[in-house]
Amino acid sequence: MTIVDPRPADTVDADTDPLQGVKIVDCDAHWTEPADLWSSRAPESMKDKIPVQKTVDGRTAWFLHDEVWASTGGNTITTDRKKVLGAHMLQPFSAVDTSAWAVKERLELMDDIGIHAQILYPNGIGFSSNHLFAIEDDAERTAILQMYNDHLVEVQQSSNERLFPQAVLPIWDMELTVKEMTRLIDQGIRGFTLSDKPELLGLPELPEPYFDPMWDVFNESGAVGNFHIGAGSRREDMEALRNSTSIEVKHDEQPPVPEVTPTVAAPTWRTFGPQRKLAVHATQMYMSNVRIIVNLCNSNLFDRYPNVKLVSAESGIGWVPFILEAMEYQYDEMITQPSETSFAKRRPVEYFRDHLYVMFWFEQIAALKNLEDVGINNVLVETDVPHPTCLFPTPRHHFARVLRNVDDHAKQRILQDNAAELYRIDL
Repeated sequence: MTIVDPRPADTVDADTDPLQGVKIVDCDAHWTEPADLWSSRAPESMKDKIPVQKTVDGRTAWFLHDEVWASTGGNTITTDRKKVLGAHMLQPFSAVDTSAWAVKERLELMDDIGIHAQILYPNGIGFSSNHLFAIEDDAERTAILQMYNDHLVEVQQSSNERLFPQAVLPIWDMELTVKEMTRLIDQGIRGFTLSDKPELLGLPELPEPYFDPMWDVFNESGAVGNFHIGAGSRREDMEALRNSTSIEVKHDEQPPVPEVTPTVAAPTWRTFGPQRKLAVHATQMYMSNVRIIVNLCNSNLFDRYPNVKLVSAESGIGWVPFILEAMEYQYDEMITQPSETSFAKRRPVEYFRDHLYVMFWFEQIAALKNLEDVGINNVLVETDVPHPTCLFPTPRHHFARVLRNVDDHAKQRILQDNAAELYRIDL
């Protein structure tokens, strides 16, 4: 049974705020796609070639060519500003609070919970451009992507420098990717979402020459590259996961045994119900960015592009000290041949310290004990609003509590300054 979170919406009082004077920059919140995102922007000639939001049998989704294309994403805050526990997607869309997709209401919600600015990621359409990649017609795909990015520019420009959406890229066409990056950077966009596994889409891997023009723009512009967990998932994989954690299951009935033994084990056991599946998958997803971080730190990408800054979003920090230690140990144990030792100029942890950022939200142990091991200058914070497990309605109090033993300088870096410098936010 779904339970509504009983905690009150605790408005921050400036007189009792333990973080008084700190402007928290939330480095991972999600911007739900509004119902008229494409219909309000498409020319008449494209009205039948754009995503349209429809509600069928009480469930809302995005339809393209009369087929379900994407869900409406993780939304757990109701119209009366309460968080629903045990749910992934509130249905129908009319049950979702307007702050999920409206600038004025989002800023009001941020004021209520004590957040100054938010870095925004997509929601229903996936966390990079993989849903868009799945659109077969090239011209249609490009137009839909650019309309989406135009919407993000409008969000940022109307937010009084408080909302900073990270745009999506047409990585199927590198010339177009460079043009789109340049177009959006000129309009103030500060960063872009990236797939950590473009090879799943039939493209080269990120350090290969195909992506060099994109890395050139990142290196020269100061724009931030963001790897959100799950961003590498193909559209069909993402939607299969969402469906598997949204459908009601009778627990006295065992799911059928597959006729063919799978070659790759699923993240969860098939006997679990949808809520337990979601909990197990979410716990593993935090560490899914280990692959991209370890590969980046063992590559020569940052030698080639010394100004590039990259973010691992929604991945937590508790596992980071172990990975840093493991990378250094394995470097000494495994890399001995001259061709390997000369491949990159620096050691893995050096690249991490100078180029990578990680973030936390619900964690307490790592925030109390591991910040120095991760690196004070490499840590950001997030709320993940309005997703499941988001810090709502009291993120400011949570951060004050878990950082209570951290000195004021470190607090300000973690909560404010690291993000402000990275995303060039004028505070």
